[in-house]
Amino acid sequence: MYKTVPLSAAHVEEIAEIEKRCFATPWSAESIASELKNDLAHYFVVENDGEVVAYLGFYRILDEAHITNVAVKPEYQGRHIASELLAYGLTEMRKLDILRVTLEVNEKNVRAIKLYEGFHFKLAGRRTKYYEGVDDALIYWAEL
Repeated sequence: MYKTVPLSAAHVEEIAEIEKRCFATPWSAESIASELKNDLAHYFVVENDGEVVAYLGFYRILDEAHITNVAVKPEYQGRHIASELLAYGLTEMRKLDILRVTLEVNEKNVRAIKLYEGFHFKLAGRRTKYYEGVDDALIYWAEL
């Protein structure tokens, strides 16, 4: 049974492991833990019987949000967890009176691009060689 809850200190190590498995330049456990003290940061995790299987984070800046991270453990991918988590996150943003949302995604991450476009995110720009000095980041925005 999947359950979405706010990030707590108990989740930090599991999130760091997901980062290592999903990203070429993962955030450290220390970086993730520091987000717990960041008043702009909002993070949510998806648990399956107590195991963290996915998470999403965003920063609230006035009436806008910047999604910083979305990740699902590889063995849980393809189960629509990211879609449900993104929908949950967007609902939380609306509760905070956020009007617009942005994010960056690796140009090669076709699954993520399809996910975001399915939620009406629109391509707005590109950051050349943003990821590891090789891959471009596509900048997306959505109106809430």
